[in-house]
Order: sequence, then C-alpha cells, then structure tokens
Amino acid sequence: MTTRRVFLLTGGAALGLAACAPMPRSNPLSRAAASNLTFSGVTVSTSGAGYENSRAAQYSSRLGPDLQGVLEQEFSSRIQGGGGARMEVDVARLNLANSARTAFGGDQSRLQGTVRLIENGSNATIASYVIDVVAGAAAETRTGALFGAAVNSSDRFYRQLLTAFADQAREQIEA
Repeated sequence: MTTRRVFLLTGGAALGLAACAPMPRSNPLSRAAASNLTFSGVTVSTSGAGYENSRAAQYSSRLGPDLQGVLEQEFSSRIQGGGGARMEVDVARLNLANSARTAFGGDQSRLQGTVRLIENGSNATIASYVIDVVAGAAAETRTGALFGAAVNSSDRFYRQLLTAFADQAREQIEA
C-alpha cells in the first residue's frame, strides 16, 4: 500500500472510533445523584428580570408564581417537604412577542433564567443550569403567517414559555 492509502485508512478508522466515543456529561451532578435527587421546594425570583416590552411587563406580577407552579408540577414526584435540595430560580429576561410579528418573522417570545440547586443546611450550590427557551416561529408562507397571527396570542406564548422552561430544567437536571 502506498503511504497515502495507509494514511487515509488510518484516519478513517480514527474518525469512526471518535464517533463511537461517549460525549462528556454536561451535568455537574453524577448520574446517581441526578436520579436520586429530591427537592424540599421551589422558589422563583423575578426581582432582577428584564421585561423587554410592555406585553411582558403585564405579566411581571404573575411570572414568579406561575413559573413556580409549573416547576412544582414538573418535579412533583421529587418534592418532599423537608428533605432534599432547594431549587432556586432567578428569571433574567422575558419577552412576549406580538403574534403577527412572530408569524411574519419579526420577533420571538423568550424566557431566560438560571436554576440553582442548593444543599439545605450548608447552602452550597450543588449545580447550576442556564435555561433559555423560545416560543413562536415565523411561518413558511404568507397564508400560514396570517393564520398564525390570528390563532396565536401573547398569553399562549407565555404558557408555552413556562412549560418549555420546566421541561428544559428537567432535561438538564436529569441528563
């Protein structure tokens, strides 16, 4: 074999092995800790949140309790009154887009925040996760955009953001 063929075969084999290698875990918790983790409760702080438009500002008093309720429902099987870690959520940003601007590709609704898992007693941070979720997408056709503008609303985007935030928190904690 020529040197070139040996190089190509060796390089191809190395790429094949690299593709089979497991990806590093992005979760700061071990698999065992993540699967056995319980929570004493969930708190949500919106005091530092940036409300990027007037629509988002209308939800400022509801955001904390609504997000807390959705997270408590998402993690209901893991919440045990006194034991476990505390889940503390700091909301950083809320944008609620107009359905017409979203449908025509001008804006998207977005909720960003940080979920921290705090050990009771020592108050040490066990893990921290950045959550960034988006709701609403531009339609592919003008007819689709008109339909999307008619059926979507800021309230619908708001509910989608809350659900997506809780889903992404669960995915990152259990990864």
